[in-house]
Amino acid sequence: MTSAAPASAPEAPTRAARAGALMALSTLAMAGASAIQAVLYLGEYGATARTDAFFAAFAVYQVVGVFTQATRVSSVPLLVGDRAIGMLRFFGAMAVVALPIVIACGPLAGPVSSLLAPSATGDAHDLATTALRVLGLAMILQLGAAGAATLLGMRDRFESVAAAYAVGAFAGLVTFLLVRTHGELALAWSMLAMAVVTAGWSAWSLARVRREEVASGVGGGGLAAIGDHKNRFVVQCIQTAGDLLGRSVVYFVINAFFLVTLAVVGREGGAGATTVLSYAYLLASYLVAGTSTAVGISRAPDMVRGAQDEWDTVVADTVPHGYRYAAFVSAPILAAGIVAATPVVDALLPSALGDAQTASLARAIGLLGPWLAAALLLNFAIPGLFAIGRSRTVNLLAPVALAVHLAVTVLAAQVAGVDLVIAAMVVAPLSLFTVLVVIGTGAQLGAVTREIVLDTVRAAGLAAVAFAAGLGVSTGIGLDGIPQAAVTLIVGGALYAGGLFLVAPRVVQVLLGAGRGGSAESTPTSDD
Repeated sequence: MTSAAPASAPEAPTRAARAGALMALSTLAMAGASAIQAVLYLGEYGATARTDAFFAAFAVYQVVGVFTQATRVSSVPLLVGDRAIGMLRFFGAMAVVALPIVIACGPLAGPVSSLLAPSATGDAHDLATTALRVLGLAMILQLGAAGAATLLGMRDRFESVAAAYAVGAFAGLVTFLLVRTHGELALAWSMLAMAVVTAGWSAWSLARVRREEVASGVGGGGLAAIGDHKNRFVVQCIQTAGDLLGRSVVYFVINAFFLVTLAVVGREGGAGATTVLSYAYLLASYLVAGTSTAVGISRAPDMVRGAQDEWDTVVADTVPHGYRYAAFVSAPILAAGIVAATPVVDALLPSALGDAQTASLARAIGLLGPWLAAALLLNFAIPGLFAIGRSRTVNLLAPVALAVHLAVTVLAAQVAGVDLVIAAMVVAPLSLFTVLVVIGTGAQLGAVTREIVLDTVRAAGLAAVAFAAGLGVSTGIGLDGIPQAAVTLIVGGALYAGGLFLVAPRVVQVLLGAGRGGSAESTPTSDD
């Protein structure tokens, strides 16, 4: 199987690795800030009917947030090639895309809250409605930030993009620390502050690039180019928005799986169940965003350009190689969450969760492991299918996958309750990925499948053995609470790192090379 990723220049592998590392680091910075806020929020408000109502609204923010980041991949084909649209038309289309958010989180916030949290009444319902309105503003700003980040990425300005999201995450954290004792809406205000700073920084960076382009004579005409053709421009923006939504609907649908699961878990699990699952999903979803989505965003322009020459190798080159690094990075973090959740929560937040809720948190993190693998695979496969012109096929399959998820979730709830409902989240995304990889790889399907299965077994097996050994050591010497968690993580992390050098040395080389911006190849051979 060929190992060379589509590229537009000889130095593209190093550049792609560097760009992917920058995007991953900025996303993980956001994850770190969110983790701090999540722990403080849990300690302040616990898991109650009110936090369930808030997290029902927050789930919409998560889903739309992933969708906005997905537009940074799906919009690339509109910005590359002879028929590429201009910057002004692109932002006009993004404004059209934002209209449903304005409506759902504005005049329809009350009914939407009732749909998301049917068991919430009185103050809890009012909390969900207000949260949806505040978070709606954050969603719109994040959509604008994603648009600016897309255009900056097309110009290889990934440093500016990474800085915007990292600084925004810091601003959100500071805001949360200032308002965290002022009610459950503290997290919503934090997300709004993060969106304001991220959008502002991105817009400022793009304006600088725009001035440079105009000064060098390569910039467009700006607003003056519209002239007397305002109506035509509006129609073009609507058409482009339709095209963009058509390319992106799959991202919304596959992330809406969580809304379905969350609603069923809230109904079946009682007070606090929605909150507990939201925390577990927050960890898993940020791992997806920090690995597969970030790399997909950074490589999307090269994939589109490369697909014009060697379309039949794009998916086969991208999916197994990208998944390998994402899996080996995500597996130890997920394992750490499983073994550390109970002792950390019991020690630091003894009154936040009951014993049953603490156990269900660790269990939910583990049950989301298969979903994490499927989500990683999808986030590598979808940009590849888009790059080779199969966006229509992908988006036609998305509603089918949603129907499968609905059926499987309802069946799981009837058969075995909450745990099986969470575990069943893997069925629809894995089924969708299976169909997509068959479409995208053709004769190379067997080789791609073998690589994916082998890497999954290696990453999951190594993480399980390493952190189980760490837990055995900490338990064997009689530790509990924070000391137990610390020893478990230190021993488990050391064993995992050592094992990684043995089972996948090329992965270590590439990850270290990407972090340095050095010469390690971004797409090694399959001989790891």
